[in-house]
Amino acid sequence: MYYPVGWPRVLKLPRALAAVRQVVNNRDKLLYAVLTDDSLSIWFCKPCLPIVTHKRDVQNIEDVGTNQLVQWRPDSSMLVVVTSKGHLLFYVLSVSADFKGLYEQQDSPSPNLRRESAELYVKEVIPALMLTPHFGVDVTAGLPSIVCIRDELMVATTRGHVLRYRWDGSLNRDYCLDLRRVPFCIDQQVSKAEPITEDNIYISEIEYSPLVGGFAAVLNDGRAAFLTAFSLQFDPNQVQGIWAQGLEDATCAALNHKHRLIAFGRKNSQCIVYCVDEVTGGLEISHQVVLSSKDFPGAPGAVTCMRWSPDGCALALAWEGGGISLWSTFGSLLMCSLAWDHGLNSSMSRLRVTSLDWAAEGYHLWMVEQSEPQHRLLQLEMVKSPQTVNPCMSQHGQVHLQGEDRLLVHLGDSKVRAFKPNVASVSNESITQSALDSASFTGSKQWVVVTIPHTYSSTNWPIRYTAVDAEGQNVAIAGRTGFAHYSLLHRKWKLFGNETQEKDFVVTGGILWWRSFIILGCYNIVQSRDEIRIYPKETRLADNFAKVEKAEAQVLILNSFRDRLVTFCSDSLITIYSLMIKQNSNDVDLIQLQAIDISALCVHPACVVSITLTCLRTESCIGSKREQAESLIVNVSGRLLLVQQVCASPEAESSSTTLCTPTVLASCVESVWMPLKSKRDKPHLTEALWLYCGAHGMRVWLPLFPRDGDKAHTFMSKRIMLPFQLKIYPLAVLFEDAIILGAENDTVLYSSDSASHFSLPFCLVQRTSQVYLHQILRQLIRRNLGYHAWEIARSCTNLPYFPHALELLLHEVLEEEATSKGPIPDALLPSVVEFIHEFPVYLQTVVQCARKTEVALWPYLFSAAGKPKELFQQCLNNEQLETAASYLLILQNLEPSAVSRQFATLLLDTALQHSKWELAKDLVRFLRAIDPNDVESPRQPMLPANKYGMAQSPPVSPHEEDLSLVLGTMQVARGRSYSTTTNTPKVSIPEATNVSNPSTGSPHPKKTEVLVRSSSSVGEGSITTNSQSRTRKKSAPSGRRDSTSSNAAEDFFIDTILQRHACRMLMDKRLRDLGLFAAHLDFHLVTWLKSERHQAARIEDCVEALRYLHRDFNWPYPAGSMSFQGYPPLPSQATTRKTSGSGSSGRSFPASPSVEDRLKALTLDILKGNPSRIHDSGYMSHASTNHIPHWGMNTSTDSSMHTVEARLQPHGGQGGSSFLSEESSSYMGEERDTVDEHVQSPGWVTTPEMDFIAQDHAAGRVPAREEVQLRYLLQLFMEAGCLEWALVLSVLLRDAMAVLRTTFAARTADQSIEVVKRLKDGLEALLIWSNTQCLGYRNFMLAIQNQIQVLNKILSSAPKTSAENSLSATTNASATVTSTVSGTNVSNKPSITPSMSQPSESLASQPVKPTLGKLRLVSAPSSSSVSPNGSSLDSLEEETAEEALQHLELSESNSGEVVEEGGCVIS
Repeated sequence: MYYPVGWPRVLKLPRALAAVRQVVNNRDKLLYAVLTDDSLSIWFCKPCLPIVTHKRDVQNIEDVGTNQLVQWRPDSSMLVVVTSKGHLLFYVLSVSADFKGLYEQQDSPSPNLRRESAELYVKEVIPALMLTPHFGVDVTAGLPSIVCIRDELMVATTRGHVLRYRWDGSLNRDYCLDLRRVPFCIDQQVSKAEPITEDNIYISEIEYSPLVGGFAAVLNDGRAAFLTAFSLQFDPNQVQGIWAQGLEDATCAALNHKHRLIAFGRKNSQCIVYCVDEVTGGLEISHQVVLSSKDFPGAPGAVTCMRWSPDGCALALAWEGGGISLWSTFGSLLMCSLAWDHGLNSSMSRLRVTSLDWAAEGYHLWMVEQSEPQHRLLQLEMVKSPQTVNPCMSQHGQVHLQGEDRLLVHLGDSKVRAFKPNVASVSNESITQSALDSASFTGSKQWVVVTIPHTYSSTNWPIRYTAVDAEGQNVAIAGRTGFAHYSLLHRKWKLFGNETQEKDFVVTGGILWWRSFIILGCYNIVQSRDEIRIYPKETRLADNFAKVEKAEAQVLILNSFRDRLVTFCSDSLITIYSLMIKQNSNDVDLIQLQAIDISALCVHPACVVSITLTCLRTESCIGSKREQAESLIVNVSGRLLLVQQVCASPEAESSSTTLCTPTVLASCVESVWMPLKSKRDKPHLTEALWLYCGAHGMRVWLPLFPRDGDKAHTFMSKRIMLPFQLKIYPLAVLFEDAIILGAENDTVLYSSDSASHFSLPFCLVQRTSQVYLHQILRQLIRRNLGYHAWEIARSCTNLPYFPHALELLLHEVLEEEATSKGPIPDALLPSVVEFIHEFPVYLQTVVQCARKTEVALWPYLFSAAGKPKELFQQCLNNEQLETAASYLLILQNLEPSAVSRQFATLLLDTALQHSKWELAKDLVRFLRAIDPNDVESPRQPMLPANKYGMAQSPPVSPHEEDLSLVLGTMQVARGRSYSTTTNTPKVSIPEATNVSNPSTGSPHPKKTEVLVRSSSSVGEGSITTNSQSRTRKKSAPSGRRDSTSSNAAEDFFIDTILQRHACRMLMDKRLRDLGLFAAHLDFHLVTWLKSERHQAARIEDCVEALRYLHRDFNWPYPAGSMSFQGYPPLPSQATTRKTSGSGSSGRSFPASPSVEDRLKALTLDILKGNPSRIHDSGYMSHASTNHIPHWGMNTSTDSSMHTVEARLQPHGGQGGSSFLSEESSSYMGEERDTVDEHVQSPGWVTTPEMDFIAQDHAAGRVPAREEVQLRYLLQLFMEAGCLEWALVLSVLLRDAMAVLRTTFAARTADQSIEVVKRLKDGLEALLIWSNTQCLGYRNFMLAIQNQIQVLNKILSSAPKTSAENSLSATTNASATVTSTVSGTNVSNKPSITPSMSQPSESLASQPVKPTLGKLRLVSAPSSSSVSPNGSSLDSLEEETAEEALQHLELSESNSGEVVEEGGCVIS
């Protein structure tokens, strides 16, 4: 849990110094001794500055040799240096009385450079030290190693002796050791022990630990041993050597005091860690530190040096070939410099470190690096987890790291609890502002950097303890003296007002939050006693607000559980207190409940890592005293003990408790997590004990609840310990979310120039997480506890990543078993598949696992999960269409292309039934990409050859059997029955061009033409094959025949399915789905509607169709007093509006609801569009068009309107021309601005104040998006000639001009008498319905009821119109529009531009034809709309109201005028 941050600092050394040999710190880690070949320097830690240096002269170096090793005296008053010629040089370090401080801070004379901030002043007094050579001792032998114990030096010589020197230079001869007289054995119980008899065997390195109880010795021949004795005096007659078995290549050693571990470095770049067996006294292997091939593929060389961190939670290790690494206590890799990004600079790729040591609290790692031209002194900054020194922080779900001057806090995964302010203590104003401030980083995955104020850190460095409260709102820190706390909610620090009170106590036992109070164990310097102090958060920091409880000994560990406080002191006593808040006060009562002596469980109080109070028990405790009989979980040097308490008499109100025999739960434990309270919906996860054991992985002590109604077996345990591996180092456990949070290192290289100060990589710390649910499920299934695994999984089904957890479970088992080289006696995959089958995400889990696995492993997977065909069919039966689409990719690799095409066709049909447009679009693209000639065997090396190694089948031809195979399996009812196979034995492009005339009456030749033309260019008269632009096919081998006909057959299959579903939607009156269908699937809606206007597009009941549209589009029914499209609002809402036309002056229209004003307000609604979007009429074949209608661009309204007139031209028979404009907006119309009461948009004369929306639309407005969709559909139906649907849509939109256009379109020659009759019947039915059932439509229907008489006159002239039909086919002429302008100059009017599909011809050259009537149209000057003949509506002029009235009354006159022109008879 140590992580390097920032750049490694390169400390500047004097150039005159020789190569650096070693760096060693003193006991309090404030001073550092830097040893070179000829000098000894003393450095200060914070700030990092040299204090004094002593350099030996050349003559002295020749006499006694160069410097090799250095060692501090425990009180830092002396140092000893070992030379290469076997001399001990003693130095005295003293403080000079002449100088108060070594460095004097002076400001610059320039006023701009003077310091104004307190942070720029160094408040730490750097002492003026003097380093004086005292004396020397000639040992007359080589000195490979030296170590200090208490007030003596243990010096190992090359003659096989261990000499004991006092600091005055005298030799303690009685306690010197001779290896030839020390007995060595494998443990302390063996009676036969043999000394070393070989010559030239000596100790090359020796380390000492009083808590381990001996010395770790490395011999020069590679063997290693542990030297121990019955007393710490180490009498030579009592010393015994314990061999480290299996170790023959040891290079160095390091001892961990707190966890009592002995680590030996090896020549094979590994490290082996031993612990002392308390039963036999021998050394047993705890774990091994091995660098995996994933971290570094190779051997970086022998281990040169190792150092444990001050708290014993991390091991720094360096290799001879270069590189350093950090490992946790029990062997989990935290960082490796071999994985750093060094760019192209290979010389910097490895740090060749020869010596290293830790700084105070482990915030820095000092290193000596071998480099040219001289060695460098590096300092690597660290951040660490607070659990290393403050184990109570493991109970919270927050992740935060502490550095020497900052905190890295991450609260993103605690969104439910984070930043919920305390209402009782925070004002409403601060709540609102702080919530806004914290919202930016509550959901972020970045660290929140909390900088420790310089006012506190300058005098209290280093920071020792940090704590975050359970809500994640407050942070408390404690340094050298005193403490401070910070509010993340208000972003303010709170320090002691009286600095003297801050300096009066030192926090020694940790710090924690309990509700709104800060509890800490400290030592009172003034009164020289240990105390427990409780400070309230809300008051200012002062001793008069603190609750002080005296402690009998130094407090080492603090922890809390609910309303209990647990303390552990240096006298090995665990004390449990009760915390109670006094009523009507801000004070806390601290009542001692119990004291437990655990001196028998630990060798020394410093070996206790953590103590936790919990309600977890090995057996269920029945009785009313369960809450009071908490259990203790004690971590002693990595061994986890459970001490249970049992009530003596549960019936009594106040009875004593007795302690049970401690139970060892696990060993090699680094961290412990347990939930504070249990949840009924997830009892397994919230009542479990979570342990991390380093290289041994994660362990969970999981409860097993018996089934309901089953008798609990006496032989079955109530809990089970489940191990599993992790990919991250855990820092927090989210019990209910089944997630483990951690952190990991990464590096960034800023400069590859070796001469640059930034040539070393920049270290980053990133938060990471891992799901652990699948690991627990796998372990339970392996132990045949599937029911308990099912209970745990069922409680987690609401997690968003639950399917992912099941996928991980299946994937890991599959990878392990499928890639196993040997036989698997008890395969787990069938059990895992059976377990996942119990959940509805089974099909999704299998296919997602298969798609993320190699194809070679698929046979093993589907041998247990089932055949892909069967799983695909299950997806269809369960309507899991997206999952079925994923199985298509499996089938494509395992089955022939014909099979995958068949299943894709099935899925496409089902997707269209369920309106899955995006899926259908992908399936169409998938089908078009399948090459019909591609019959190569699938790529499957692990499958039997006789199954997939058959000869290639011939290309698929579109005959009757294929159509029956592909389409006959679709159990879909059709709206109308017709055969797709009887009349099409062979389908090809040349045959499709010679279809019969659509007017012959048979719909099938017309249908064949439409199907083939689906891949042709739209808007052209001829049918041109363009299949390459429509399909993306695989490359087929050359020489294949009938590829063109096969491609046409594929298009025929797909288009037949699409047209059948379009027909069904149209007959079911699902126009919204039809529009979305056409928009997503590139369906040519206008062309298809033309072929279906006499069949599927027929409407038998217009009233029913109108009701369907109301429900389909969620369109509100109008109220009774509603105005309609094309008429002005009521007099109270109408305003006077001026309109200006081209070449005419503006006029004012009075706001009176007279007939004349209603006629003046008749408008033709034209959707505004971008000129660049003009394309072929009514088709959705452009890939650039959006698929789902929305309001994206606002069209600006303008009060200046153009009043124009339009003349209708009969629909000609030319192939590319359309009845409406050549511009058709996409199904995604443009958004209109909200209509202001003073500004009215073209085609929408209304005001926002009208309250005419139905009861289900409380907003009072018609849906904007739906209006655009309906108007676009109206345009398509008009262009296709489907007048019945156009009439219903016009009535729905209450658009009078659209109704007039529909009735005028009924006059054209291509409209049959049946259509006109159905139009008349539909208008009559709607009129009756509006008068009887829906009065909201009454006014509108009364305004357009005269169109019934127009349709009657069309019917009365039906025989003459029918007689002229044959003439229209030969002349191919059409009636044109002439313009009459009232009071304007004709020469100033722009000419009408012909349609793009017609020959370019000027309007003047065309013969003047009789007018059909004049309609007043309104369009904005900026409109780019196109007239019915392809010209701009802006070029048309306005007509007078009298002329418009005369034209409308034309249908009511008794004499009807019949105009014959170009074969068309129009009345």
